[in-house]
Amino acid sequence: MATEFATPVQWILGLLLIASSLGVILFPRPVQSCLSFLMTLLVLAALYLQLSAEFIAVMQILVYAGAILVLFMFVIILFQDAHDQINNLKAKSFPFLLLSAAISFIASLSLFGSRLMNLPSAQKEPSDNFGMVEYLGKALYIDFFFPFEAVILIFIVAVVGALYIGKKELLHKNQKID
Repeated sequence: MATEFATPVQWILGLLLIASSLGVILFPRPVQSCLSFLMTLLVLAALYLQLSAEFIAVMQILVYAGAILVLFMFVIILFQDAHDQINNLKAKSFPFLLLSAAISFIASLSLFGSRLMNLPSAQKEPSDNFGMVEYLGKALYIDFFFPFEAVILIFIVAVVGALYIGKKELLHKNQKID
């Protein structure tokens, strides 16, 4: 049944989602950001449960909170020295550019929010196939096969790039020691 307003639980989960998302970008240490990202993924899974999408909630936890977050932690550990070196550098940003980026971000959020408020509420009931694994698999592997495979290719390129950069840094360190 479609309702026009969100429940108090959805509001609380939404606020937790915003707070944990801000933690991802505002925490000074990468491990803290990664843990905040874990909280973001878990709250998002809870929101999926509120929307009666149990399968997507479970996949959110297994794939993203499990596999992708482990990959992030691996990259953080791999580039731990690089983070320490970045902290020693002075930022070279112009205050004007930072202010204009912040104003543009707030303006785009306001525009997006106003467009969301004017959307009509859903009038029809979800189909009988809603949330079923078979229907999701058909949509993923038949209707949206190319975008699905493109995302997998992007992940593979990111992993290979991280390993290449890590190996290159390791070789430079070994040459300096010798």
